[in-house]
Amino acid sequence: MKLENILHKIAGWRLYLSPRNFFLLLCAIVGLLAGLASVALKLTTHYLEVFLHVFEPKANFLLLFFPVIGIVLATAYTQIFQNGKLGRGISNVVDNIYKKSSFMEKDKMYSHLITSSLTIGFGGSMGLEAPIVVTGSALGSNVARFYNLDYKDRTLLLASGAAAGISAIFGAPIAGVLFAIEVLLGEFSTVNFVPLLISSAIASVVAQVTPGEHGQIFYIFTQGWDVRAVPFYILLSIFTGFYSIYIMKGIAYSEGLLKRLTKPYPKAVVGGIILGLLVLLLPPLYGEGYRTVQMLLNTEYNRIFEGSLLFRFHDNVFALMLFTIAILLVKVVASQLTISSGGNGGFFAPSLFMGAMMGFFFIYMLKLAGVSFLFEPNFIAVAMAGVMAGVMHTPLTAIFLIAEVTGGYHLLVPLMLVSSLSFLISKYFNPHSIYAMH
Repeated sequence: MKLENILHKIAGWRLYLSPRNFFLLLCAIVGLLAGLASVALKLTTHYLEVFLHVFEPKANFLLLFFPVIGIVLATAYTQIFQNGKLGRGISNVVDNIYKKSSFMEKDKMYSHLITSSLTIGFGGSMGLEAPIVVTGSALGSNVARFYNLDYKDRTLLLASGAAAGISAIFGAPIAGVLFAIEVLLGEFSTVNFVPLLISSAIASVVAQVTPGEHGQIFYIFTQGWDVRAVPFYILLSIFTGFYSIYIMKGIAYSEGLLKRLTKPYPKAVVGGIILGLLVLLLPPLYGEGYRTVQMLLNTEYNRIFEGSLLFRFHDNVFALMLFTIAILLVKVVASQLTISSGGNGGFFAPSLFMGAMMGFFFIYMLKLAGVSFLFEPNFIAVAMAGVMAGVMHTPLTAIFLIAEVTGGYHLLVPLMLVSSLSFLISKYFNPHSIYAMH
């Protein structure tokens, strides 16, 4: 049954409900649809990764070609079915709100699901979160268009779809609501809060009851934080704040790497090959990188060498630090190459990944310096929030997202401290977030 047919049937309920209650019903429907879209995206990407993983142990050199295949397929879809125009990223949603009165094209309800699953399933160094935000926003916008809602309600329903997407993809309903407020609506009010909560909660339930992996994305085993660690958390926020600035500058620089290639397919091939070479040397760059993040949280640091041509150095502390520095420097290039060459994805996952790597680098250096009383996974988790807050300028989202995806609510104080300071440092030197750069 087509979406329009379902909406036609629901239209009759308008006679029995107040305008406010009917709008809340639409929020629930958008939450349901965005939740189902999120499940479809996660399952498609997961099974594609599982299928390709069969080949990896036999020949790691195939990592050189997987990203090329994914980016070329995503480019082909965009050229054939989208006339070369996809409208990537959350910045595109923001533009739709302020420049197009919150009207979004119908094809965005599915096109980002297809292109991002191909890109990331084949190893593109991005995340699924921005595509599901675009998809959820498009669902909200088009449901609002169907019922001829005004600009205010259309924008709120669009934001509800975005909140639902974040909620379902991360299993983080509170972070979904806060993201919609900080990035899309720009203001907090109780009138907006309830619709966002409804969409976000329903999407989270849908993600939990449908097939696939459920629960937290990451697991952290700790009892709490030590007040003696406060000076080190403050120092960590300085590291994450300035690293966020590097990421923003790196994105701006990397955007021009393929500028001379104007035709889409040569650009996809060249960009994909460069990305494949980077992945071959630094396998943690492959895909979202969440597996590597969990290794770090488990303090299985040497495992980040798995699949690398440099694996024989995995027991060498100096090599581990150099390997980590290389990832910290190159990840932003790999992520932007994925997009610039024609792939699709978002910077949510890369910011979490880079934050975890920075947290590991920071705490491991302290450990080598003889500071032994600090609990390492805490710093890795908190650094993830610090980098996200610095890059996206969304400190509240960063705090609650990390608390929800790690189960680390006992880290709220360090999360608040590092996220706020990192955000302030980043904003001072770079007033605009990553979403204002595109």
